Amino acid sequence: MYSNLTIVLLLKNRAEFNERFINYFNQKNSNHRLIISDGSKKKLSSSLLKKIKKNKFIQYLKFREDKSYELFYKKVFETVKYVKSKYLIFAANDDFFIYENLNKCLIYLKSNRNFIGSGGTMIGFKIEKKNNKENKLTNFYSLYKYIKLDHNSDKKRFDAFIQNYCDLPRNCIIKKDVLIKSYKISSNNFKNNIEFKDHFTALFNVISGKIKIFKEPLILHQTIDKSEGSNRAKILKSIFKDENFFNDLIKFDQILSKKLKMKKNYVINKYYKHVLSNLLDAFDLIREPSIKQIKNIMFKKIQRRILNKVFSQRISQQKVNLNKGMKDTIKFIERNIIN
Repeated sequence: MYSNLTIVLLLKNRAEFNERFINYFNQKNSNHRLIISDGSKKKLSSSLLKKIKKNKFIQYLKFREDKSYELFYKKVFETVKYVKSKYLIFAANDDFFIYENLNKCLIYLKSNRNFIGSGGTMIGFKIEKKNNKENKLTNFYSLYKYIKLDHNSDKKRFDAFIQNYCDLPRNCIIKKDVLIKSYKISSNNFKNNIEFKDHFTALFNVISGKIKIFKEPLILHQTIDKSEGSNRAKILKSIFKDENFFNDLIKFDQILSKKLKMKKNYVINKYYKHVLSNLLDAFDLIREPSIKQIKNIMFKKIQRRILNKVFSQRISQQKVNLNKGMKDTIKFIERNIIN
């Protein structure tokens, strides 16, 4: 019998991780569905497709290639519409869910129907090869710090989250109905601006309802030097240079401020203060800059100081202590998945 949760695996190339993800799912999953949303240039290998077809819990969807973030978001929206369960969570193929904690989140949502979602922290790690014989998971650290997102007030949730903005809400179990709305809007707006699309969906989810965040980790995520994150600086350069940047920013504010039932510019003021202004910290401005100055400064800062740096180095690497449950999961991965 199927559970109320569907895992949506968003694929774009990186074929070397696909079989590992499927093998882990086959061994650890109990009754959750898995939808593979593939925007790669080529289909999965025939051997892996055969393995997928044998598992009744897995559905494979092949979309046209994600040649832009605009196409990627349209793919995500179309995939969400395929989901039959009440809840879903997104995954990348370099993720490992801690299924015991995933089930804990689902149990909580079943007993607390006034919550739209639930999640936990995300732990980053690297893989180190030992003696050319076995691989070990090493360098564990928290990707996101714990944020309380279960305030009854939409405004309090928004304020708490925007001050500590991260990708946490996009790595939680969330009601399908909420994600249908957020991805419909984001896929139809902001064109190829991945920052606005990503930030919009995260903020929309937080405003939409209470999310229970447990302090226990929900996902183990392998950090890879040549990942999408390491290319983020180049993406930022093109975004801030785009002539539609400020029109998109105004639309971003209009939709979210209205959802919050606040006056216009409420979201944009908070967003500028806690998110966009991080790109301006190196500048000592005597007076408040104009909109044109902000755009020019952002572009120059990104071009001069960020473009040639590895974006992942900006992540705050807070080391974590592993409890027994985590250690057991890590040993399982080392013995059964990565060797």
